[in-house]
Amino acid sequence: MNKLSFCLALLLPLSVTAQKLDHHAVLLLRLTKTPAGLWQQSVPQYLTVFNPKGYNNQPAFFTDNTLWLTVQTPEDTTQTDLYTLNLSTKTIERITNTPLTSEYSPTPMPGGKRFSAVRVEEDGQQRLWSFPTDHSNNGKPEFPRLLDVGYHCWLNDTLAAFFIVGNNTTPHTLQVAGIRGQTPRKITSNIGRCLLKTGDGKLAFVQKATQITWFLKTWNPTSNAQDILVKMPADSEDFTLLPDGTYLTGNGPTLFYYKPERDTDWHELTNLSKYGVKKITRLAAGKDGKLAVVVE
Repeated sequence: MNKLSFCLALLLPLSVTAQKLDHHAVLLLRLTKTPAGLWQQSVPQYLTVFNPKGYNNQPAFFTDNTLWLTVQTPEDTTQTDLYTLNLSTKTIERITNTPLTSEYSPTPMPGGKRFSAVRVEEDGQQRLWSFPTDHSNNGKPEFPRLLDVGYHCWLNDTLAAFFIVGNNTTPHTLQVAGIRGQTPRKITSNIGRCLLKTGDGKLAFVQKATQITWFLKTWNPTSNAQDILVKMPADSEDFTLLPDGTYLTGNGPTLFYYKPERDTDWHELTNLSKYGVKKITRLAAGKDGKLAVVVE
């Protein structure tokens, strides 16, 4: 593992920043709410200055000040690795260094002693692996017989939800499986890539009803019920959840919010185009108002 320092560069509204954002970059925002209930955000900080021309994606907060990323540098043209950014000490650590495999979607596991990631193995198979957070070993396949895993979400310490990659004849599917039984169960088809556990233990996901009509939905693992929350903005399948239950999503350079049981549609929070942002994709929210945003 390699550890080095990085800097947090303020993104000022200058045209020079647009060139940096042609590649996948990660910005850090801090969100606050006024007494009147209006959202405010800080000037974004550019987190991926250490890899300005590379691939930086799939952020996940493991703690309030520790952000994990999937990274591919220009020199690593065949695989990706996992990195951590310590936002307090401003240091970066390379967690995996695997020339023959790629790791994606780092995710903390319940209990805090392990983390999981999708690994593209040497033969091209995509499985979910788990690794000890103390790096005491090289990890293991968590669901060895479950293939074509694209994305995942832990619903509890024994149950996980999966985006299973389809092909030319079959759509992407949402499936769930338990560690002990490992027998996957299909929940629905034509889903988006974002899977998140809600505060009340449900699974939030996007279902693509048609090519242009996509809905934010929840699935209840206890009752098996699915509920539609709201229609997504056009072409938006990525979202995150704030601690108070507010959903955030991006559409172009604009960030939107939606609070179930209060709002009937999405509302604009901020437009990041003045910082050179063309498109917001993945998002990750911390518990203390931090928001990591992947932009193009």
